[in-house]
Amino acid sequence: MMSGLAPSPPSERKVLLAIREGYLDPRLLASARSLCQRLGAELEILLASAGTQLPAAVSELVNSLRAQGVPYGITRYEALRRRDVVQYANTHECIATVVIDSLEGWESVARSRGSNPWAKLACPLVTAVPAKSEMEKS
Repeated sequence: MMSGLAPSPPSERKVLLAIREGYLDPRLLASARSLCQRLGAELEILLASAGTQLPAAVSELVNSLRAQGVPYGITRYEALRRRDVVQYANTHECIATVVIDSLEGWESVARSRGSNPWAKLACPLVTAVPAKSEMEKS
């Protein structure tokens, strides 16, 4: 029997965080970071952003991930749709869960109002910001 600890291999599990510019709630970023730590997973970020700079909240998240030793990757999109997130998650077996801000507002005009790409997701979906109640909407 060998003594000492061998370095751990990189995690094969990832949490997929889908971020839309303008919808950066601190609870979203904290939820994703916390899930990574609890699952021993890496963080894969899909960022919908028109600019070339990272939004300040995402930069802070990246700095926090580095400080805590959580591996991460970022992929930028000019536009990010629900079905893009679902397709990405379903074609990457390592994705353990998907974290989004809310179910609301992903596509204001969908081709089919009855369409629900989230239902086709092959892993759990976590929404960090609760949906508005009927009283809050009015």
